Amino acid sequence: MKLKVLTFVMISLCLLIGLFIGTQVYKHDVKQKEMEIELLKKEKDDLNESNKRLSELVKRQSKTVISDEEKQIRERSETFVRELFEMKKDTSFKSKSKQLKPLLTDDYYSTLFDGKDRYNLYDDISVNDLHVYFDVFDPKQDKIENRKTSVQLDLVRTTDGWKVDNLTRFNLQRQGR
Repeated sequence: MKLKVLTFVMISLCLLIGLFIGTQVYKHDVKQKEMEIELLKKEKDDLNESNKRLSELVKRQSKTVISDEEKQIRERSETFVRELFEMKKDTSFKSKSKQLKPLLTDDYYSTLFDGKDRYNLYDDISVNDLHVYFDVFDPKQDKIENRKTSVQLDLVRTTDGWKVDNLTRFNLQRQGR
C-alpha cells in the first residue's frame, strides 16, 4: 500500500513537472514567434516607407513634375526677391516679415527678422529686370542699366513646397562707379 502511494505521488510529481516544463516551452515558443512577427511587421513598415520615398522620387523625376517644380521655384524666387528688395519710402525692413514668412524656412526667417529694426528708408527701392536662372549666372549677358546685383538663393523642399533657406548677394559693379 505504501508502495502504491509512493508510486502514485512519483507519477503525479513527474506529470506536474512535465506539464510545467511543457507550458514554459510553449510560452517561450509563443513569445519567440511574437517577436519574430513584430520584427517582420517593422521590416514591412520600413519597406513600405522606402517604397513610398522611392515612388515619390520617381514621380519627381517625371517631365511634367520637373516642369511644375521649376515653375514653382521661379515664382517663389521672383516673389521672394521682389518682396525682399522693393521698399517704399518711410518703411522698414521688419515690416516685410509677414509677406516673407511663407517663402522662408523657419531658421532663415529668424536670421532675417530677429534683430533690431534699424533700416528705415528715405526713398523708394524697386526691382527691375528680374531674371531667375538655374545655371550659373553670367553677368556679361545682363543689359540692366541701373546698379547691378546678383543674388544666390538656396532653396529647400518642404511639405509646403520650396522655401528659401539662405540668400547670398553679390555686387556686380566696381565700388568706385
